[in-house]
Amino acid sequence: MTTHHRQLVLAAAVAAAVLCGCSSPPDDPAPPDRPAASGTGPRPTPSDAAPAEPLPSASVRPPRGGIPVPGDVDQEDAGDVARGALTALHTYDTTRDTSRHQAALRTADAGWCTRTYAAQLRKATPRSAPGATWTTWADHQAVVRPRLTPADEAGKPADTDRLAYRQWIVTLTPRGADGWKGPEEDLLVAATLTRTSPAAPWRLDALAVQ
Repeated sequence: MTTHHRQLVLAAAVAAAVLCGCSSPPDDPAPPDRPAASGTGPRPTPSDAAPAEPLPSASVRPPRGGIPVPGDVDQEDAGDVARGALTALHTYDTTRDTSRHQAALRTADAGWCTRTYAAQLRKATPRSAPGATWTTWADHQAVVRPRLTPADEAGKPADTDRLAYRQWIVTLTPRGADGWKGPEEDLLVAATLTRTSPAAPWRLDALAVQ
C-alpha cells in the first residue's frame, strides 16, 4: 500500500478519543459475558463487580538501542517534538517490558510530556493481559520500533504560539532476536502539543489514536 493510500484509508477512521495510557488499543477483544448462574439470586451487574487489580509492572529500563530524548531534537519545532515523543512512546522491548505501558512510563520520565499528560500516562496502569500480539512478539524476544509518516490533513488548525497539532501514521515493525520479522501494525495518531510561553519548549499534551 502506498503512503498516500494508507493516509486516505486511516484518515477516514481517525477517532477523537484521547489516549490516557499506552498508545494503542488492546490486542484482543473483551471476552463475552458469562452465562447466568443457576439459582434465584440476582445476576451481578458491572457496578457490583470489584474493580480489577492492576497487573504487575516490570521495571522501566531503556529498550535495546535506546529511545530519543528531548535534547536530541529542536524543541522549538512542534513537529520535531511530536516525532521524538511518538517514537519513544511506540518503542517496545519484550525482553524488558511486560506490556506497552513501560514505553508510556519511559516517555513520561524522559520529559517529552506536559506535567499533566505525564501524570496521565503514569496513572494508566494496565488491568488486562497485553494480548496475543504482544505474546507473539515476546516469543521472539522482539524489539518493536516505529516508522513515522506525516499525515496532517488539509484544513487542520494553524499553530499558535502555544498550541500545535500534528498527525502521523505510526507503523510498528517487530524484529525478533532470532531474525524473525513480524507483521507491521499501522496506527493513526493525532498529537496535541503545548508550551507555556513562546520561548518555552513544546511538549506533548494529548493524543488521539486509531
